[in-house]
Amino acid sequence: MVKIKIRRSIALPVAVFLMASFFGSVAQEPKSVRIGILTDCQYGNFPDNGVRFYRLSLSKLDICKDTFNSLPLDAVFHLGDMIDHDYNSYDSVLPGFEHFKAPLSLIAGNHEYMIAKQFKPRLLDHLGIKEAYYRVDLGNWSLIILNGDDLSFLAPQTRVQKKERNELILDLYASLRFNGMLWNGGIGKKQMKWLADQLKEEQSLHRKVIILCHFPLFSREDHNLFNNVELFTVLVNYPCVKAYFCGHFHDGNYQERQGIHLVNFKGMVNTRENAFSVITLTNDSILVKGYGRESDRHLGIR
Repeated sequence: MVKIKIRRSIALPVAVFLMASFFGSVAQEPKSVRIGILTDCQYGNFPDNGVRFYRLSLSKLDICKDTFNSLPLDAVFHLGDMIDHDYNSYDSVLPGFEHFKAPLSLIAGNHEYMIAKQFKPRLLDHLGIKEAYYRVDLGNWSLIILNGDDLSFLAPQTRVQKKERNELILDLYASLRFNGMLWNGGIGKKQMKWLADQLKEEQSLHRKVIILCHFPLFSREDHNLFNNVELFTVLVNYPCVKAYFCGHFHDGNYQERQGIHLVNFKGMVNTRENAFSVITLTNDSILVKGYGRESDRHLGIR
């Protein structure tokens, strides 16, 4: 009898301790974050051009909106190119973006600036984009939005930006790198320093980071960011960076480089089939649920 009592007296506290530890660890598990991603809606009241169905983008956007609004999303991001060209196109497409229930972040692409010159200086204000590059914190994740039009042939440029852009493009051509095309863009030195400062902070706080930008790093070469290699060199120095999300190259692309998932989402404007995604961010994975021609992915993170 004594032995039985001793075993119970030991077993009960141990069981209570293990249960408390288990439920304590569950309670401390960061809550999953769920976001909606779409890109290259590229609406225009123009005839179809090959695989691009410009007018169809409005109905595709409505379907995307209804799907996103039926889900408990923490945020929605459009990765650039809301219109194809013509400033008046914004009058048709912007109302569709106003009806997402989750907070919406718009990222400027190259086509945003394919408008008459007089409209370019106030464009970001018109789109409701308060900062050209910024950060959105969701749970234990930080989503850092970069301005790929910082160095550009289409967006307004200061004298300093023009000088930096031209030197960068000359270096690209001298190195036989073919991403120095008019429709691409780059990250300026000031923004690059801001990014490095953000990543240092996020690393010290043990937060997980996803970078969002319109332009790819390593998709088709003639669609890559001007200084793609330089930007990637910064990102790999910070293990907190788990992924890089972009649009621009409408066929889409995926690869993993040095532990960073590079996801180039497919353009909505291409083909009659829709394309958008719902992303679930967990403690150890990035789960992509693709709609239309977008792929499902289960991406484990380092």
